[in-house]
Amino acid sequence: MKALLEKDNKKPGVVLDFKNVPFVDKLENRLMDALSDSEGPIREMCAHIFKAGGKRIRPLIVLYSGMVFSELSQNLMDAAVAAELIHMASLVHDDIVDNSLLRRNRPSINKIWGNEYAVLCGDYLFARAFGILSEKKLMKSMSFMVEAITNMCHGEIRQASDRFNSNVNVESYYVRIAKKTAIFLQSCAKSGACIGGAGEKDIDIMGEYGLNVGYAFQIIDDILDFCGEVDVMGKEKYGDLKQGNITLPVILLMNKDEYRNWLLEIINSRRLNDNDIDKICNALKESGVLDESSEIAAGHIKKARKCLDMLPKSNYTDFLYSLADMLQSRIN
Repeated sequence: MKALLEKDNKKPGVVLDFKNVPFVDKLENRLMDALSDSEGPIREMCAHIFKAGGKRIRPLIVLYSGMVFSELSQNLMDAAVAAELIHMASLVHDDIVDNSLLRRNRPSINKIWGNEYAVLCGDYLFARAFGILSEKKLMKSMSFMVEAITNMCHGEIRQASDRFNSNVNVESYYVRIAKKTAIFLQSCAKSGACIGGAGEKDIDIMGEYGLNVGYAFQIIDDILDFCGEVDVMGKEKYGDLKQGNITLPVILLMNKDEYRNWLLEIINSRRLNDNDIDKICNALKESGVLDESSEIAAGHIKKARKCLDMLPKSNYTDFLYSLADMLQSRIN
């Protein structure tokens, strides 16, 4: 397996260089080991996913949330690896649901192997994650991850049922992104803090940090769907818009009288051609809603940083501060 797998990661700073973050090498090696017992097509699919890399944000949140309160332990590393395996599994399943053919600038698993194999690959990754948590008796971490996956499923179903739904508002959008994204990062932070020996109050504070990082992450991702570069994002541009997923920038645009009527007409038609997409994208830029969405994301980053202000100061909290700042840099 090790011959098939390569790594791609980035050092604390305002813009993180994940390749140089302390403990990333250990994390990568442990992740490689966790996938090494796969065989046949599953082995090939796991190698494909691993080679695609990623910033490993979720497992690093587990590690550093724990190390705020204790030294690095094998339990922390195992919980971090489980979190990344769950994230990998969710991406595989997301690509099937969304019929996405590109992931991190590489063909998606479903593009190469088809949906049947891709579903089973995702299932395998979930099984490996919970196998690790069960074997190491990390029951509290397991409960956090179960909560996260339960919410991810509800969030995906909610998103699917809300496609081309012009009645989606800011409140329902937040419910969706909490379930799809933010609660998972909240669970990662709480898992790490719990293993690190934090008290209930500090576990909740770390959870609020993770939740707000998750909100910011998803809002920024939704902004980049309109203005990001494909080779940087590693996925198709306008993907949400084409699929009828109504995200924060579009919701804010619908709330503006001068754009509302024609935008509702396009959304309710449930068919977007290239001219419709161009019209919506131009309106998003000229209306200022992309900047407005960025300010909302920045508000969550500020909340995340305030959570860290209540925790013991160390190099590990410095990393978590920098992680929040890195999100902001994605749209600056």
